[in-house]
Amino acid sequence: MTGTAGTPTGGASAEPVGPLARPAIVLSLTTAFLGLVVLLGWALGLDALTHVLPSLVAMQPATATDFVLLGLGTAVFKTKLPTPRAAAAVALVAVGLVVVIAGTAFVCELEQVDYPFTFLGDMAQNGGRMSGITAVAHLTLAGSLALLVGGRRAFAHGAAIAGVAIGLMGLSGYAFGRSDLYSVGYFQTLALHTAAGILLQGLALVLATGDVGFIRLARSRTTGGRLARTLLPVILLVPLATGWVGVWAMRQGAGPGFVVACIVTFVSLASGALVWGAGAWLRDSDVRRAEAEHARAAAEAATTEAEEARLAAAEALDQLSALTEELRIANRDLRDFTSAAVHDLRGPLSAIRIGMQMLEVASSEESRARVEERVRAATDRGMALVDDLLDLQEVGAVDPEPTRIDLAESVRALADAASVTTGRAVNLDVNGPAVVDADDHLIDRLLTNLVENAVKYTPGDGPVDLALHGEMTGTGMVELRLADRGVPIPEEERELVFEIFRRGTDGARVASGTGVGLAICRRIVERHGGQIDIRDEDGWSKSFRFTLPAHV
Repeated sequence: MTGTAGTPTGGASAEPVGPLARPAIVLSLTTAFLGLVVLLGWALGLDALTHVLPSLVAMQPATATDFVLLGLGTAVFKTKLPTPRAAAAVALVAVGLVVVIAGTAFVCELEQVDYPFTFLGDMAQNGGRMSGITAVAHLTLAGSLALLVGGRRAFAHGAAIAGVAIGLMGLSGYAFGRSDLYSVGYFQTLALHTAAGILLQGLALVLATGDVGFIRLARSRTTGGRLARTLLPVILLVPLATGWVGVWAMRQGAGPGFVVACIVTFVSLASGALVWGAGAWLRDSDVRRAEAEHARAAAEAATTEAEEARLAAAEALDQLSALTEELRIANRDLRDFTSAAVHDLRGPLSAIRIGMQMLEVASSEESRARVEERVRAATDRGMALVDDLLDLQEVGAVDPEPTRIDLAESVRALADAASVTTGRAVNLDVNGPAVVDADDHLIDRLLTNLVENAVKYTPGDGPVDLALHGEMTGTGMVELRLADRGVPIPEEERELVFEIFRRGTDGARVASGTGVGLAICRRIVERHGGQIDIRDEDGWSKSFRFTLPAHV
């Protein structure tokens, strides 16, 4: 039996009415009407209303009164009129009266004494006592109604089913002529219409409990619910009907063996047909379920494929957008590069052309020597620019080949070489880790540019001071800072000087240059997955901060 037996559902105000309320009210009012009819029969002395048949026992007035109380109490509670609280109170009053009447009758039956409430009993029939089995049934039904009012619908459902079973046993006894089904032990015989009333009131309370127990199963749209709706009526009614027909046939003269054989054959055929029908329905249900599951799997697969295609299209679109942006930037850089290269090469070429023209008109050896020197300087500037541009192109075209490099040793070697070349002392201070995995050729070009710039842009002929500091970042990179005391670079120019052909204002006044060196440095660092910028550092004019992969 389903339902939560131990948890209240909230009492009268919370108990759902639902679509089962109307048949429950109709059945309970039918039970009350049956009781009223029997009471009317006792009042008017009509045996047809109290006995049904002269050969049958009568329904006692106490039994009829209980039916009226139980029927009206259930109907009022389900209609919730005038208010849910008032309806619950009426139902509980009815329960209390039934407990008094039926409880007293049960005790009198056990003790075999006359019923004390003479106005509710036919004292000429067995001392006015209510049948003991009737008293048990009424107490069971009263308990079901009390539990229903208290919100214990699952327990109420079980008690109502017990009442249905008692009424059904009594009717079966009358149908098959077996008095031991409606006369238990020394209890008084159960009247025919009493059994019918117990069955009706039990069914009313089963429906009144709502969507729990057998009702929940029978109303569900599951396979179990379909089987319950199909099998239970047949299982309950077919044996009763065939049994009654068999009893009737034997009363008409048919032999017991023949009747039993017919009943067994019919029940077997009916059971086989029932099983076949249920099996066919289950097979069709399984086929439909399998088809539905297959369709769902196909739909899920199609949805997954569509989602994957959408993600792939989105990724391709992102890649296309990125490539488009890269192409736009590359075209812009190429345009800027071409414009700047033409502009910067025009200067040396123009100087050479003018020098050649001046050589044609030079009147003395001294003037010719000055012109030749200017032409030679212009040629050197042009060659230096071409070399730098080739270096920039090479950095972008060559894939780095990482190897272990100790930057401290590399910078120290470059400082010593610069000292020999310029005749100036180059001092180097090293602090922290400076070992990286990088391309040896590219890193040599990076450090050469930075050291040569430090020497070139440190004014005068005095010593050149450098400091190399390394620090692990925790992301597999080494952060390096190469500081010098050369010409400082203002904050607003620190990003500009990394662009091709761009130079700092103060640096351009101190020394000549192509404006390509720092652009090469940035490209080298970025090819290794790092970044480079210019920072302030205490005690120094500036510091080039760059990151490179750490050596593992």
